[in-house]
Amino acid sequence: QFTAVLQAATELVAEIDIVKIQMAPCFAPHWHVEALWSSCVAHVCSNHIVQQIGGPDGQNLPELTITQLLELVAWVEFFRETIEETFPDVTTKRDTKKTYFEERPDLFAGDKRSINMETATDSLAWVNNMLWEVHRLAQEEFLVRTRTQTDEWLTKVYGSETVKNQSAEGKLTTSLCEDIFSFSSVQLRTIRERLSKKSDALILAVCVILSHMRTKQIHSRNNFLEDLETCCAASNDFTRMSERCEDMMSELLSQCEFSDDMIATLEASSNELMGVYSSDAVYAARSVHIYVFDPIEEEIGSRLFEIDWEENMTGNDLAVSLVRTLEDFHDDLETYMDDFMVVKSVMSLMSATVIFYAKTLLLRAEKHRSNKRPFFGDNKRALDRMTGDIKIMREYFEGLANQMPALKKHIEKDFENLSTLHELMCIAAGFSDSDAEDFIFVLQKRVRDVGITKHIVGDLWHLMAPTGERYVWELVESMEDTLEAIAPQDDALALEVNDRSYVKGLRLDEMAVSLYVKSKRNRPIKATAVESMVKNWRTTWSAQGGEGTPGEGDGEEEQEEE
Repeated sequence: QFTAVLQAATELVAEIDIVKIQMAPCFAPHWHVEALWSSCVAHVCSNHIVQQIGGPDGQNLPELTITQLLELVAWVEFFRETIEETFPDVTTKRDTKKTYFEERPDLFAGDKRSINMETATDSLAWVNNMLWEVHRLAQEEFLVRTRTQTDEWLTKVYGSETVKNQSAEGKLTTSLCEDIFSFSSVQLRTIRERLSKKSDALILAVCVILSHMRTKQIHSRNNFLEDLETCCAASNDFTRMSERCEDMMSELLSQCEFSDDMIATLEASSNELMGVYSSDAVYAARSVHIYVFDPIEEEIGSRLFEIDWEENMTGNDLAVSLVRTLEDFHDDLETYMDDFMVVKSVMSLMSATVIFYAKTLLLRAEKHRSNKRPFFGDNKRALDRMTGDIKIMREYFEGLANQMPALKKHIEKDFENLSTLHELMCIAAGFSDSDAEDFIFVLQKRVRDVGITKHIVGDLWHLMAPTGERYVWELVESMEDTLEAIAPQDDALALEVNDRSYVKGLRLDEMAVSLYVKSKRNRPIKATAVESMVKNWRTTWSAQGGEGTPGEGDGEEEQEEE
């Protein structure tokens, strides 16, 4: 019955133009046939529609299907547009002299032959305003249903196992993109077919759908990053999803006639979604370093900087092995992933290589328990071995820079971390005439935290010249004001690790904090000072806080010989 009422009401409203253009000229002007007809149509249609929805407050709207709600919204918009085009005075009348729920308007003047246009306009304005309130209620109910329907479908899609695909060229994808956009395309097409090309309800519905697509993506995106292959597939999928979203919005805008404000609203919503997809594609590509370095940590990490590395690996065997492993994985990445994202992955792998090497070195300082003897049997030989390692790793990435120009500017920045650590170790061992202060400044500029700088420099001296560790701590403390002035601590850098644009495990300061909050090595300062630093790190780097605590005691006693 509801559909039949709307169909009849649509036919009656459509005839208002016919009456105005074809019939009204046949009658005396003072009869105002079009006003008489329109007023009667407005009241008949509005009464029947209000009855169908349970009164002007829409008590029965929840019982309508989503298609019926769409048809109701579309009909009210059609009625409003027709009445306001036919009777422009109605447009400005948002308050009427009386209501017409209980009675029909008295359209005739005193002689009962002429139409009272003031009353006719007032009655039309009342119906127009009353139906617009119905429109608001129906639109709200429709948007609630759209939100629920979208959530249910997205939950089903993201919760189901996707179909894995590999193209003839080897590119990995899943069915995620098709599963999501097949639904959203059908949903938008259904809405667009039932609403006018300029309907605000269409814009609002699209924004609701896009907003929930964005929310669900943010909530579920990490579930697709399980290993190297799934990271590659996810990067390709998220890139395709951004492109599909852009195509879908272009098609919608080309077929509709929205106001500039509504277009701006739609573009803002779609840009947010495309931004999430694009950043997630990059994040997935850069996350491959986690799975690349798992076997490297296991095979190489336990042997690096140990006795065999120092005494026997004259050909820098471990660095060569690391590079060969990276080469193997690079071939996989070029096969599995789009070229643009391969560059992002390689940048991530370069940073991860530097961080892996530095972390392994600092872990040896944690392991070293002597306050008198150096960690290495021969400091000069160990430093030379490090020089060879760094050269091999750097040359590998410089070789890739020829085909990846974007890589060039990052090579110097990343490997400066290792050259700084190496030079400080040379100074500690007495093999360099450089001033320690100069390279402490360089380190501070990279980590922007005096506490981290103290710990790293102290660890390097502990490895090379343990008896000088207290001296270098005091040196850094004497430089503290200058270090803060040159590179002040920036909590935003720490908080950045929680941002999607940053992939964890690729920054020197982040890596150092993750080690030092769990360190149990006594350092040549009072334990309370270390505890204060650790507490501050755990607060600032909330995502990185570890469970370990610094060693107990006042930190000033000599450690035992190994």
